[in-house]
Amino acid sequence: MVEYATKILRLSDEQLEEIDKETIDNGIPVRFLQDGCAVDIINGTKYPRGTNVLYHPVYWHFSKETSIKIGKWLSLKPVFDKEK
Repeated sequence: MVEYATKILRLSDEQLEEIDKETIDNGIPVRFLQDGCAVDIINGTKYPRGTNVLYHPVYWHFSKETSIKIGKWLSLKPVFDKEK
């Protein structure tokens, strides 16, 4: 079951605008986690710990630096694809 976080775990409209300008074609696949739970940074949905990674939101068009910035903004841990 998907739950909604009590703390706001989504990007603001201003942050989305800034991030949109930083998207790239060859980004590093990244997921964002809080306490082992995947978080959708667009709508704030927090997936329960233990949810299969196939159901985690994965973002494909961010550089590593942009992903780290998003993680700092939302206090989330960016987890990168190990193969890239």
